[in-house]
Amino acid sequence: MPATRFCTFDDSLWPLLFLRVVGEASSQQFEEYLEASASYFRRGEPHVVVSDLLHVGMVSAELRRRQAEWTARHDGLIRETLLGNAFVINNAPFFRLGLNILFHLNPPSWPYVVVSSMEPALAWAAGRLEDSGLREPAERVRRHFGLLTSSPSVQGR
Repeated sequence: MPATRFCTFDDSLWPLLFLRVVGEASSQQFEEYLEASASYFRRGEPHVVVSDLLHVGMVSAELRRRQAEWTARHDGLIRETLLGNAFVINNAPFFRLGLNILFHLNPPSWPYVVVSSMEPALAWAAGRLEDSGLREPAERVRRHFGLLTSSPSVQGR
């Protein structure tokens, strides 16, 4: 489980990957986050990411630029392996608006959903796994979190 001080990756329920971000990142921490992210894509295995951004801090313009460059450089690998990303963010209007604007201007090439709590994110992630033919991992995720077998409808792409 690679980790930095501001983010933690948990792959214990692979092909479900949790990313939890807390606070703000230094440039070095952000580079570590990008490298850890790349390591999961280099596995070459289909997976779903649940990004817990409930406690994320501000992200500087420079780090947003680095993220965009990294995403463009890894686009092929991301398209091949990422089944979807569920973003869990609080209802802070400023942060939600910023994410919506970002996705409107530069929409991700993968399916995603933005929700305000973990349960719908997990249900959506399990649904993505099942829809992609990964029924056993989807059921394992549902059992682990006590989710219903049929995922509720969640707005997303």
